[in-house]
Amino acid sequence: LEFRRVLFRSANILAKESLFRLGFAADLISGLSYVGVTIFIYYVLKPVSRSLSMLGAFFGLAGVAIGGASWVIHLAPLLLLHGDQYLTAFTTSQLQAMSLAALKLQMQVFPIGMVFFGIQCISIGYLVARSTFLPRILGVLLAIGGTCYVIASFANFLTPSFGPRLAPFMMPVALIGEGSLGLWLLVKGVNVQRWNEQASLAR
Repeated sequence: LEFRRVLFRSANILAKESLFRLGFAADLISGLSYVGVTIFIYYVLKPVSRSLSMLGAFFGLAGVAIGGASWVIHLAPLLLLHGDQYLTAFTTSQLQAMSLAALKLQMQVFPIGMVFFGIQCISIGYLVARSTFLPRILGVLLAIGGTCYVIASFANFLTPSFGPRLAPFMMPVALIGEGSLGLWLLVKGVNVQRWNEQASLAR
C-alpha cells in the first residue's frame, strides 16, 4: 500500500509540475508579504512597548525563515523525480521514496515555524490589549489564536497521529484572531490621536 502511495504521489507531482512550482511561488510571495506585515505591526505597536514589539517581530521573522526552509524542502521532489544524470546511482523506486520522505519532512518542519508565529501572535495580542488605540478584544482574540497555533503545532510534532485531528478545531479559532485584527486595521485603522498620545508618552 505504501509503495502504491509513493508511485501515485510521484506521478502526480510530475504530471502537475507547473502547479507544484506555482505553489512554491505562492508560498514565497506570502512569506515576503508577511515580512512587510511584521515590520508594519512592529511600527504600530512600538509605542506600547518597543522591546516586546521587537520581540514579536523577531518571532515573526524567525517563523518566516523556518517556513522558507520548509518551502525549499518542498522543491526536493522535483529535483529527485526528474532523473538527471547525477541521480543514476539511485533506482527509480529509491528516488520516489526519497521524494515522499522530503514531503513528509516538510510537514514536520512547517509546524515548527507555526510555533514561532503563535508566540508572535500572543505577544502582539498582549500589546494590542495594552494599547489605547485599538480595541482590547482584538488583542484577546489574537492571543487566543496564537495559543491555538502553538498547541496545534506541538501536538502535530509530538503526537503525529493526534495532531492532524486537533488542527480542524484549533485553526479556525486562530484564523478568527488574526482575521479580526487584520480586518479592523483595513477597515477602521488605529485611533491616530490616541496613537500619537501613547507614542509621546513612550518617548
